Amino acid sequence: MAMPMSVQTDLDQYIHDTLESQDVRRIGRFIAAVEPSELSNDLHPTRRKASAKQELEPIEALFQAGEELFETELAVVYGYGHEWTPQGPKMHRVHRGAKGGPDSFSCRSCHHRGGDDGAGEYNENALVAGDGVSVRSALERNPPPLQGAGLLQILASEVTAVLQNNISGPPPSEPTKIPLIVQDVDFGSVTRMPDGTIDTKDLHSIDPDLIVKPFGWKGTHSSLRRFAEEAFQVHHGMESSVLGWHRRFFGPQPMFASQATRDIMGAFSDGDPLDLDRDGVRGELSESMLTAISVYLALLPLPTIEPPRAPDLLTAYRQGQAAFHSVGCASCHKPMWILSSPTWIEQSEAQNSATRVTLDLRKDIRNGPPLRNRDAEIQGYPVLLFSDLRRHDMGSELSDPPPKTAKPSIAPSYFLTRPLWGLADSAPYLHDGRAVTVADAIKFHGGEAAESRRKYLALPVETQRALQVFLMSLSRASLPEVSQ
Repeated sequence: MAMPMSVQTDLDQYIHDTLESQDVRRIGRFIAAVEPSELSNDLHPTRRKASAKQELEPIEALFQAGEELFETELAVVYGYGHEWTPQGPKMHRVHRGAKGGPDSFSCRSCHHRGGDDGAGEYNENALVAGDGVSVRSALERNPPPLQGAGLLQILASEVTAVLQNNISGPPPSEPTKIPLIVQDVDFGSVTRMPDGTIDTKDLHSIDPDLIVKPFGWKGTHSSLRRFAEEAFQVHHGMESSVLGWHRRFFGPQPMFASQATRDIMGAFSDGDPLDLDRDGVRGELSESMLTAISVYLALLPLPTIEPPRAPDLLTAYRQGQAAFHSVGCASCHKPMWILSSPTWIEQSEAQNSATRVTLDLRKDIRNGPPLRNRDAEIQGYPVLLFSDLRRHDMGSELSDPPPKTAKPSIAPSYFLTRPLWGLADSAPYLHDGRAVTVADAIKFHGGEAAESRRKYLALPVETQRALQVFLMSLSRASLPEVSQ
């Protein structure tokens, strides 16, 4: 059957862009292999895009600049890494405490499984907080898939606003306990005191600042801007100029920074505040680059649900969906949230910059399905996330080793409920990639999830397999792939 003309046009443009992108990357790799220094300036993402893409509208220009930064072999970019040798940047597969790697040459090298911007293989695990030598000294972190990140960022911001609005207003005349429940998710409670202070001892699985942080295996970042900033710093040795200026004017512990970012700024505490790693390069990750990568990540396609078409598998899918609820998986992996507004404002943080980009996920998502229309019945936009956005105690078997130095801000056995959308294309599973299959991942659950694991193991084998069929429907949208 012939394709509709509209679909043909969309595919033609997609294939053309893909081939062009592959040509650019291939030529770049050849040049870098012959003479690495040749590309130091040419591949600086924002500089090249600013001059070469002036004809594009702002969002498309930022998206393309972010995509180029995501895919660039960063070893040829001025300022990559912490130390240089005659052979190039000194790599550290095992991180050296808070100083990190660099442990990879590009973002894409560890985010590709299942397609562009996907998860990472087990052998691509980051080995963080180690001694720089022994693998056993480090914590393993499997690269997570990135699709849907923009919608996740907006949802977390909305939930944060509701939580913080619950405790606003003048101080009460006597201690008042306030339950914090958003869309049937219980984040615990706080007690407001007459002196204006907040007692947070009864909070469940969220930080005392009541900010929902959906990025990072333990839930450490609330925005893609901070998430990308730390990733470039830890995995590529590229420092954010924003953090440098904050350190210069406000000291080494910026309020908005995660604990990992604060640790690395403390590790590089002496010397030039705008050249923390003392490699002689300032502005390694400029603010324009940070904005571009944030826009790129925010506009990646949304994961989807694709039930099987064969009648017998469709029956198993429905049986598995019922089992997902009956054994208690849905209590933490909340299937759906309701979003009020699909827009996000990406704002520059420089005092002399007026960059302010409004992203609308109903029309701005690239290379995949956008957010579907508002549902009049539920009065919002359904977000099929399969996460409650909380941290949970996963038990001793999944726990990180006890820290050898200072007590961490998040307990070793606590991890954020991983969103299951896109699950089918993101193996291996769990924070360290130890689970090859979904069944393995379920069996490793402990702590607060131990009862759900027990119920799953008590199911007939046919029902266990049906549950896996349901979970394998949580995938990413199918798009044509071009191979050469």
